[in-house]
Amino acid sequence: MKFKSLLSLLLFFIVGFASAQITSSTINGKVTDGDFPIANVFITITYLPTNSIYETETDKKGRFSLDNLEVGGPFKIEVKGATIENYSRSGFQLLLGDNDLPKPIMVRKKETTTQVLSSNDKEIVLKSI
Repeated sequence: MKFKSLLSLLLFFIVGFASAQITSSTINGKVTDGDFPIANVFITITYLPTNSIYETETDKKGRFSLDNLEVGGPFKIEVKGATIENYSRSGFQLLLGDNDLPKPIMVRKKETTTQVLSSNDKEIVLKSI
């Protein structure tokens, strides 16, 4: 009787450990302009075989992380924001567990122009982004 109880308890723990295995991917990265991190830009990752879309936003240090992604690929990553030029890269694969991008995603800041117009001794400043 004790043997059956001990065997049942042992099987319970083995099944518990077996069901706790990782079956998805996580991607971690950073967005910069080459010198400074870019905060509050939108990251979209698309799993191309099924067009599953995962979205997040960078934090104040330009970092982002997405969990529960499909394992394998190919994936497409897009970076969009009001102050940067759009960035896109596709064809990369993700392994089981954590996947840190080997280097930061470098984006270009959008050019801003300022015009000053004079009209009837008043200056009007126009800004465009």
